[in-house]
Amino acid sequence: STLSITRDSSRHIIAAKEGEIFEKLNTTDSTFKRSLNYYIDHPQTLEMIYTALVDSLNLREQRLLSSGERK
Repeated sequence: STLSITRDSSRHIIAAKEGEIFEKLNTTDSTFKRSLNYYIDHPQTLEMIYTALVDSLNLREQRLLSSGERK
């Protein structure tokens, strides 16, 4: 790795950032882990969510591109 931080330091940084994200999203580590485990056990559900997300992002991109072409 080209980063100049130790593995222990990176773990502390990641833990701090996770805490910030959980706080911002008003959730907890345990809720995140339960959700993660649910989707590990139900990959078809996660695949449906990803498919809908990709479709939504593609539509948004098309709208942005077409609005940029009109300018």
